[in-house]
Amino acid sequence: MSVFFQSPNLCAGQHMPLKTRLFSIVSVLLFLSVLVTNVQADAGPVRPNVVYILADDVGWGDLSVHGGGVPTPNIDRLFSRGVELTQFMGWCVCSPTRAMLLTGRHPIRVGTAPEVGGELELEETTIAEGFKANGYRTGVFGKWHNGDDPDTPEFSAAFYEAFKSMPNKKLQGGHGANAHGFDEAWVYYGGGADYFNRRTVQGRGPVSWWHNREFRERDEGYTDDLVTQYAIDFIRENKDRPFFCYVPFHIAHAPLQAKDNDLAAIDREQAAKLPTASGKTPDEGKHVHAAMLHSMDSNVASIMAELQKLGLSENTIFLFTSDNGAMEAGSSLPLRGHKHTIYDGGVRLPTAIHWPKGGLVGGKKWDGLCGALDMFPTLIAMTDSKMPETRPLDGKNVWPALRDNQPSPVDSYYFVWHDEDAIRTQNWKFHRFFNRYELYDITADETESTNVAESHPDVVQSLVAKMDAWADSLGAALSHQPAPRKYHAPATPDGEVLAVTVTITERAKPKDRLAISIANWNGTQYATDWIEYDIAFSPNAPRQHPYFSTLEGNNSKPFGPLWKTGTAIDQFGRDQITGPGIADRKSVWEHRIIGLSSTAPGPLGKHGIVFTGGTPGTFTIYLDNLRIRHLDGNTTPLWTNGKDTRAGKFTANDLFTDLQIRTINLNEVRK
Repeated sequence: MSVFFQSPNLCAGQHMPLKTRLFSIVSVLLFLSVLVTNVQADAGPVRPNVVYILADDVGWGDLSVHGGGVPTPNIDRLFSRGVELTQFMGWCVCSPTRAMLLTGRHPIRVGTAPEVGGELELEETTIAEGFKANGYRTGVFGKWHNGDDPDTPEFSAAFYEAFKSMPNKKLQGGHGANAHGFDEAWVYYGGGADYFNRRTVQGRGPVSWWHNREFRERDEGYTDDLVTQYAIDFIRENKDRPFFCYVPFHIAHAPLQAKDNDLAAIDREQAAKLPTASGKTPDEGKHVHAAMLHSMDSNVASIMAELQKLGLSENTIFLFTSDNGAMEAGSSLPLRGHKHTIYDGGVRLPTAIHWPKGGLVGGKKWDGLCGALDMFPTLIAMTDSKMPETRPLDGKNVWPALRDNQPSPVDSYYFVWHDEDAIRTQNWKFHRFFNRYELYDITADETESTNVAESHPDVVQSLVAKMDAWADSLGAALSHQPAPRKYHAPATPDGEVLAVTVTITERAKPKDRLAISIANWNGTQYATDWIEYDIAFSPNAPRQHPYFSTLEGNNSKPFGPLWKTGTAIDQFGRDQITGPGIADRKSVWEHRIIGLSSTAPGPLGKHGIVFTGGTPGTFTIYLDNLRIRHLDGNTTPLWTNGKDTRAGKFTANDLFTDLQIRTINLNEVRK
């Protein structure tokens, strides 16, 4: 728009009559008013704000809108006034769902799944950066859990003071939420922190509580009340410009802690009757959990009331969801499973979205498959913003389908967890274990009660192909499935090899085990990493051979194998804890490769040999070329020769005796 305006000479106009001068001034003001109006019209309509509420460990059956026993009237009102997304997926633990929202990419792809943890790389483009590039103010208030506390001088001092009894413990500083596109951040970085004025985890370590990069260990108050107030302050401060307000509440994650007024609002006897995911929560725990849900409902109401007060409700996209299914004290009923499972009770999340100006009203339901993975491209589209350059996305823009009540463009959601992987499509849920399949017709059996795998072999075959395509795309090193053929290789022992010898006494039964630590590693392993090694045995090896395992434990308790049944399958399809021997009986050595997805991401600090009782005698296991193979093809050595050996503590007993850990030349093997 171009405008040419020549103002009257007001200085010269001092000789004009007063009425004429006033008329000229009024004319100028009227013209400027029209000009401003036209400029605003050219700028287009005001873009919607976004408020994204992410509850923590709140399951399908925790809300009264889904039949839960704790009244959540304000959240219920959101469901009744907006649109419920009935098939909204996340992950079964905290960090991966958050990464899905932030990046629009599968959490294994960004190094933060299947388990919690992982530091989000700065190279990942986040939803906050996307909105910020489109002129939005961005804020996060609550639990981050996609990286560690920043390494500032103040936090570093608090860290080393808290762990002064552990001088070898080193601070691994994170990037912080602000580095990922958030203008304003009131956050804590871990998981399971105390809700009151000492935000530590089980009283250990320093407080984790930050305003941007300012460490605020002395702040007091109930975490979710602080989160709510700071989110409201952010909304007030940015009421005249579009904003993206991400509120990842802490409730209802452990520890179970509630304020007195919330406890008083919940009838203790009624709470005692509530069903729980574990079935083992004591009555007091049920009461506290119910009071926490009441507190969350009140805080959601406070945020909604502030939007209403400021006249922003009509043009604010307000979304409520959770990060995973219910914790032990909560309920995901009627769905099967809960947090830490990938049945729908662990990954299908109670979700509603409300946006009057966009037509998302009326208490309707949309049954299209979608989830946290799709929110980045969808919300960018809903706000008529420009999608930024990103790494390849896995999420889809579901806005046109949601707006027009059409089928979802999302084909499937793929999950990996410990001893299984699973895929969810619009109509089916398929679980793959080491030794069995489970298939459920989710349209007729949303509780995953009737396994129909045998009667639908064509569906099983199709979904296995989809899962394999997902796993290959992600580079997932599945712990419960044989490694793809491209990773198979012959054994190549050379020079020094490790020999571990133990005498198993007659008193050692098959249930008795001895785990010996032989190597350490201080790095982080991801779900795309494999562990591989060359292995051989003494000629008199028992039927259940000794086996290699990653280990858990510390100096205060015995080491034990971290691998469990079905989570350490080699390329030949054999479970390591059964103690398989050499597949080719003509060979002395064998190369093995095993996926590490079941324990990722995280430190894989200790590695060792596990001997099992049941066959008395003296036996030796040999190892060489023990290493981690990464997605890019590079390897990290864990044991290559004697200098890498880290022998664990051992005290002879009436089950196992005469431990020897030594290196020998290759030509001495089996002599």
